[in-house]
Amino acid sequence: MLLRTAADFQIQAHRVTGLTGVWVGHKKLAAIGVRIARWVTSHGFALNLSTNLAFFDLIVPCGISDRGVTSIEACLKRRVPREDVEARLVAHMSAVFDRRVLSGATPSLDDRSHLSHI
Repeated sequence: MLLRTAADFQIQAHRVTGLTGVWVGHKKLAAIGVRIARWVTSHGFALNLSTNLAFFDLIVPCGISDRGVTSIEACLKRRVPREDVEARLVAHMSAVFDRRVLSGATPSLDDRSHLSHI
């Protein structure tokens, strides 16, 4: 779904064998993570839209020292409305996981009120 979303914005993203995430050249566009703690699995992704990439100069992103980080806006050299990216992500997530999104039931990716908590 992340590769498809990037393609919707004419960004040629790809996978890199042995590394997680979504890449554009030698730069990471999206991180993918899994955490297991106390028999509970959490997983997610971070797609860089308009991230201040200067912050990555202060760390070794994802422990990978010989590659950089990019964002959708850095790739396109223009602003992209978050809502446009969210809509494409939801559409591709629905297709990949063979699920329907109910009309009017599409929460913002920031809205976690629809999630159940253990």
